[in-house]
Amino acid sequence: MLLCRAAARLSIGVVVTSPAAGKRRRLPGLSVRPGSIRQARAEAGLSLGQVASGKISRTAIFLAETGKTRPTLPTLQLIAARTGKPLDYFLDSEGAALAGGRLDLDKLRELAAAERFDDLLEQAQTAKSAAVDAVDRAWAAFYVARAQVARAVPHAALHELREALATFEASGDRWMVVECMDCQAAALHLLEEKSALTTAEAALDACRRLRPANRALEARILGRLGAIHVGQHRYPQAVEFYSEAVDVAGELKDLSRVGKMYNDLSIAYEHLGDLSRSRVFAQKAITIHELLHDRLSVARAENNLGLVLFRQGQIDQAREHLNRSLGICDEMGVEVGKSHVLLSLAEIDLVDHDPDGAVRRIHEALALSEKNNQHGSIAQAHQDLGRVAEMTGGHAEADRQFATAIGILERAGLNDRVVSCRAAYAQVLERRGDTQGALEQLKVAIALSRPDVAPPAPAAQTEEETA
Repeated sequence: MLLCRAAARLSIGVVVTSPAAGKRRRLPGLSVRPGSIRQARAEAGLSLGQVASGKISRTAIFLAETGKTRPTLPTLQLIAARTGKPLDYFLDSEGAALAGGRLDLDKLRELAAAERFDDLLEQAQTAKSAAVDAVDRAWAAFYVARAQVARAVPHAALHELREALATFEASGDRWMVVECMDCQAAALHLLEEKSALTTAEAALDACRRLRPANRALEARILGRLGAIHVGQHRYPQAVEFYSEAVDVAGELKDLSRVGKMYNDLSIAYEHLGDLSRSRVFAQKAITIHELLHDRLSVARAENNLGLVLFRQGQIDQAREHLNRSLGICDEMGVEVGKSHVLLSLAEIDLVDHDPDGAVRRIHEALALSEKNNQHGSIAQAHQDLGRVAEMTGGHAEADRQFATAIGILERAGLNDRVVSCRAAYAQVLERRGDTQGALEQLKVAIALSRPDVAPPAPAAQTEEETA
């Protein structure tokens, strides 16, 4: 009798009201695999109370765990969310049939692992529309976001992640909270937002507190931090994160992740002046991505290899790889990232003494960057327009374009890129014969990068001040 009363009390949180009769009825219990709930709780390192999390009683978890009662769907969803396991981890064939219509997480995972992102997007969107509760919608939204990030559509991804993250936080699913944070960092990085770095750092910290540990997720976040440092022109830090990430990913035999990190290591070593090592990593990245049929990653690696060949003076080969990258972007309809390839090709146009061709490509890159609100690429386009103007004798226009670039980077809080831009402007002024102006730019750059050794100099006029 006591057990029956306890079970009756536990059912209060999971009764439903029939619209027709207005009476409460208990949801049917689901048949679970023996020992699965206890095993999931042990692997997560949680107590009965922590799994219950104040939403139901510890006794309800104990009874379900020991097989004395069958958990209802809401109870099992709570257990799944708290332990980080999918719902179908617990269900036997009878329970799975009773819970029919549930989200097919295994299928979405398979599509994500195979990097079939178009199929993943379609199926995740369908699953989200058909989801019967908030947790299922959150899982589907997460996979929609994964697909959108992979397809370089970051704004749509961030919209999905806001919904998913709120649900996972509310349900106490720490594993999926970290997954969402990493995906947010990826989307913000595509948009060249300064907050990508702090988001990824917070994700890494949270990931390393997970028990049991998730090494695959840790490798992905380490690689993300490396990519973000490259984007913000912190190349030594990028190499450190990538080296650690490659070690972890290598242990896991994650070929796709290793390929992406080889690609970004190529960028870092190029900017550090080690062109030979940069070229080796770029070629390795292309080989891996072609093996995996990852066209978008091939495009990125082709762009990086083209830049390395350009720096080595192999102009024809560089143009070939850059055009191949541009062709893939056009074929896939990719806009975010295409501006980088256009700016690279503009560099070759300048070497070929075709400033008009360079300007056309730069303006195309600028339009794409402005459309997608990519602060770093917008600033780079203005900086390149300044270089072209200087080469053709337009000193005033060059000054205006550099001032615009510096202003954009300063407002975006991208200090390392401000330093790079001011240093480039100093070189322009020095070649012009304006030694004093060049020194002023270098002073400000040094003050930003090493505030302990240089007093701040008066900032250069921005576009608004010169207007």
